[in-house]
Amino acid sequence: MPLIKWRDSYSVGVDKFDQEHMLLVELINEMFIIVRDRGDVATLGDAVAKLIDYTKVHFTDEEEAMEQVNYPLLEEHKKIHADLLEQVLRFQVRMDKEGEEMRTDLYKFLRDWLINHILDEDMKYSGYFQDEAERAETLAS
Repeated sequence: MPLIKWRDSYSVGVDKFDQEHMLLVELINEMFIIVRDRGDVATLGDAVAKLIDYTKVHFTDEEEAMEQVNYPLLEEHKKIHADLLEQVLRFQVRMDKEGEEMRTDLYKFLRDWLINHILDEDMKYSGYFQDEAERAETLAS
């Protein structure tokens, strides 16, 4: 399992969200290092808690921005965020119970979740925010 490397193809074209996505990549990579180096479950648990806390911040930032620009798929995106967070929380509970056995599964899930969410769901708003920025520039002219 390799570390996640940020690629330009992950960019959604909104600097704030790209920066937040990059931090999520860093947090997941921290978890990978703990898993790879067979760090203790408590350390991994702390990393998961940090990731969950930051994910909540990121999801809130995205949803508030989408609301401000009247993003038409906002409610669908909120549901996807809630479902993803619920899945991560379930993994956290399982990790607390099952410990060592969950480490690799958790990392794989988080890596796939982040990349797939960015490439599939977040890319849907990419063009919308760019269109909104162009509309605002046109109106300001």
